[in-house]
Amino acid sequence: MSNPKGPKFIQYFQPVIDGLRELGSSARPREVYGWISEHRNVPKLEIEGTTKGGQSKFENKVGWARFYLAKAGLIATEQRGVWVLTEKGRATNLTHDQAYQLFKAIHSAFPRPDKAEERNQPRSPTDDEDASAPDEKVYLNQDEIQERLVELLRSTTDKGFEELCARLLRHIGFENVKVTGQRGDQGIDGEGYLLINRFVRTKVMFQCKRYDGTVGPEKVREFRGAIQGRAERGIFLTTGTFTKGARDAAALDNATAIELVDIDRLLQLLIEEGLGVRETKALTIEPDFFVAYQKKN
Repeated sequence: MSNPKGPKFIQYFQPVIDGLRELGSSARPREVYGWISEHRNVPKLEIEGTTKGGQSKFENKVGWARFYLAKAGLIATEQRGVWVLTEKGRATNLTHDQAYQLFKAIHSAFPRPDKAEERNQPRSPTDDEDASAPDEKVYLNQDEIQERLVELLRSTTDKGFEELCARLLRHIGFENVKVTGQRGDQGIDGEGYLLINRFVRTKVMFQCKRYDGTVGPEKVREFRGAIQGRAERGIFLTTGTFTKGARDAAALDNATAIELVDIDRLLQLLIEEGLGVRETKALTIEPDFFVAYQKKN
């Protein structure tokens, strides 16, 4: 994909529109990411690379594209986590030059924050390629917190990471979770049960890997082989990322289901469950409020 001028995420303006159009004019972000990665020539390094806060660089760029398309009235968000093409969006086909002009028009309209308030404003990707797309951010300091969480997670011991993953699984509804990791157990680090309804529960085995890089398909296949016949499904958690081959291996038909939890999803779950992070209240000064009451120069 070429990008002659402007921020790199501009190249995803039309692919986001095309993906939503093909997916029935509405889709969840992951469905859009998947469509673009399958139908556009996205560099492997971009798909597997992560920002300092642990988010996929590819997904972050697509998120910024969605943000600008929404500002242009081409995409609406009827509920958090669902992207919808508007009537205007359905009829839109942008060349790169048109996408660049759309970006410039919207970006130039952004207010210039007062220096005292800059820390409360989303960082622009034109200044920082790792800045999180605004729609994906819930807290003002989420980038900073996620960067620190990545450092902390990757500094845990192997046993510590296994125990943390077990605690996380308990928080999201698993029962009878225990860490079983030991030599000779083919990489299985723990097991537990997920309650499907009041009468049915399914056995799950999990594997935890502290990686800085990527996990390939061979690791997923080895894990599936280890749990075959011993559990209904598996969960593979890592502080790294998964290659496309690993995701394809996990989604293999007629095989034991494997759920993949990469660093990005791991951070989301920790924040959602309040594990290792705590929400605090903060006040923000609004200087414009006082302008009318101040001495005129």
